[in-house]
Amino acid sequence: MGRESFDNAISVVEHSVRERKGEEQIPSSCSFPNKSVALVRCNMEKEKTDKRVERTRQALQSALLELMVECGYERLSVQQILDRAGVGRATFYLHFGSKEDLLRSSLERLREHLAQDWNSAAGRPVGSSLPLGFSLAFFQHVDSHRKLYRAIVGRESGAIVDKQIRRLLADLVLRELESRDRHANARAKADLAAQYVAGALMAVVTWWLDRNIKLSAEEMDSTFRLMTLPALQAIRRSRA
Repeated sequence: MGRESFDNAISVVEHSVRERKGEEQIPSSCSFPNKSVALVRCNMEKEKTDKRVERTRQALQSALLELMVECGYERLSVQQILDRAGVGRATFYLHFGSKEDLLRSSLERLREHLAQDWNSAAGRPVGSSLPLGFSLAFFQHVDSHRKLYRAIVGRESGAIVDKQIRRLLADLVLRELESRDRHANARAKADLAAQYVAGALMAVVTWWLDRNIKLSAEEMDSTFRLMTLPALQAIRRSRA
């Protein structure tokens, strides 16, 4: 998923989504005299349905993120999300089991966005080239969505979201470390390093936003990498 589609999902929406009856139903059969025509028609109907499903999911994700800025995550109810997205309760539960499930889905888009930027920058699979290649994309994303991150990081009301983002970042670091060293006995140190980097990154982002520091995303990333990469290199040497 590219940057544009992710940013569309996370931006504050200025349109409402109208629920349509049967929008999630895929025709189970098509009765046309010509089987080739029937197959093409069925595929077209399925594609239209898939697009409606994706629009519904994006509307719910956008509503969640918009409302998180306004009133925080913990106090947010499923009904508030439904009202903002213009989606019915039955439709919501076709896609997500709970508010937490919707949150995880929204953050998965962030994970895909960071991984894709990492791949594009390195031109190779994640973890095969630039160390911590996702960090610049993360700082740039925070810089582009400051209101959202200010409602999350370092706030008691955003504790659950903050924890999920830390887990996401730690997983990206762990994937890199494990791709470079696959020895089973190195798992604990790799995990430790991943937690260290994710914690440091979130702490720096909190400081950046809370104090409204006038540094660009590129400057933040450069300084963060200058401080963090030597520590990762030391851990790799200790695992050798």
